[in-house]
Amino acid sequence: MSEPLTGRSTGAPATAALAGAGGGVFRSGYILSGPADLVWFLTLPFLAVLVALGCQAWLPYVAVASINLWITIPHHYATWVRTYGMPDVWRRFKERLVLGPIVIIVFTMAGLTWAPITLLLLVSAWDHQHSIMQQHGFARIYDFKAGSGLDSTGRFDLTLNWVLYLHMFLHAPMFRFLWIRELHRMGVPLSAGFVEGLLTASWVVLIGYLCVYAWHVTRTVRAGRPINPVKYAFIGASYFLWYFVAWNTNSILLYAVAHRIMHGVQYIVMVYFFMRRSQAQGHATPGLWSRMVGEGRLRWFLLGGVAYAMLFQLLINRPLDEFGFGVVNFAPYPAIPEFNLPALDYVAAAALFSQLVVYTYGMTHYYVDSFVWKVRDRQVQEGL
Repeated sequence: MSEPLTGRSTGAPATAALAGAGGGVFRSGYILSGPADLVWFLTLPFLAVLVALGCQAWLPYVAVASINLWITIPHHYATWVRTYGMPDVWRRFKERLVLGPIVIIVFTMAGLTWAPITLLLLVSAWDHQHSIMQQHGFARIYDFKAGSGLDSTGRFDLTLNWVLYLHMFLHAPMFRFLWIRELHRMGVPLSAGFVEGLLTASWVVLIGYLCVYAWHVTRTVRAGRPINPVKYAFIGASYFLWYFVAWNTNSILLYAVAHRIMHGVQYIVMVYFFMRRSQAQGHATPGLWSRMVGEGRLRWFLLGGVAYAMLFQLLINRPLDEFGFGVVNFAPYPAIPEFNLPALDYVAAAALFSQLVVYTYGMTHYYVDSFVWKVRDRQVQEGL
């Protein structure tokens, strides 16, 4: 999700200011409501971590792969309803919605054939950017609803997201396992000393920017602008999930399960909230989307997501080797003794490939979201 609201908080309308509670340094504002935000934005990440740990303790990777698919695909479905199912969006972006997916499919087939882990890393990077922008967008809504922060707070928040996320990507054993292995296979000179230096530099950047961010928060308070504590609780909950799972599992599937529960469920909640507000305002042309919004219709929206996930699994319900048509092979990834990385065995390779299947289907979702949630779009601002 692209950042849905402008970074300017000082010009928030009276209704947004009234949504905040309290005065002085802190002023709370909510995306949906206090109780709803507590469930979907503050508690959900911790529940997702518990689910991932349960999967790690009790389930084989094949079952985890299916769970990953079933919690990922429905939020892609929400995107299709939000775009292809809304006549106004379809008319505005028709060329992009037709040509973009075709290009993505061609790119995916080439990557699966010649460089599967490179494709996985590239798609993962896009997924990370997509996830960062969704969480950043939610943070901007929190400031908007509370009338908190300075004009520059959006830029500081976005940089904070990138610094925290890149630090995790470089340091977490699960991600280091991937990027070191791929650079080694590509023949890029990579020594243990260089990697250690890179990790040290990441610590310096992280600590330095946290000091800069603390200075910004202090400057905000001194300027007489309130701070929304709910926003920081939300950011903390999100990064607790990402950091905890990245450091406590070596499986990208288990990381994906926790991440997708948080990201996917929050996305579905926001899409439905957006469509419900759009219907209430009466500005959007009725279509497939409007048949799923309103009193007693939520079940049809949810059942559509379940049916979509079921259809997707039936289409790929074949052995992974067969689904790859024999061209996808993770065997060229031998052991790398200097980094204590073993060769990829069948289980690890199958886990990577099953995650890649879900990731690559998500690229169209990332692509569409990059322009249908634009900050300049008045319809998006009104719907949120």
